[in-house]
Amino acid sequence: MAAFCRDHAVTLLAYGALLGGLLSEKYLGRPEPTRPELNTASLQKYKNMIDAWGGWSLFQELLGVLKSIADKYRVSIANVGARYVLDRPAVAGVIIGARLGVAQHITDNAQVFGFALDADDLTAIETVLAKSRDLVRMIGDCGDEYR
Repeated sequence: MAAFCRDHAVTLLAYGALLGGLLSEKYLGRPEPTRPELNTASLQKYKNMIDAWGGWSLFQELLGVLKSIADKYRVSIANVGARYVLDRPAVAGVIIGARLGVAQHITDNAQVFGFALDADDLTAIETVLAKSRDLVRMIGDCGDEYR
């Protein structure tokens, strides 16, 4: 899709880049959450994607790499994840979810514009990503909920 968008001057607004909050310090080093702990349909959907992508253990490896990069720049794991997605070809923006009165993270999210990932950061992230399954090949261009 990115190549098509680039070739046709189309940009993307990336949704779900932070996996409903799973891509955060809150889940780093935690045991795999049970279904009751995933108290929204969104969290359950993203956990299903993690399972299909490579499982909780590989996800923990990714969180660990993102945390080391986050510490380097004094930002959050979510900031590193959002920055990585923003830097992908054809991505014009990342839609960050908020639950008014529950979780907004406005100040934290603004930090994504204060740093840039370097070649070492990208190599570290892509080394973990290379171990994962190709979700496009597994589930197609969208999830079942959109068919």
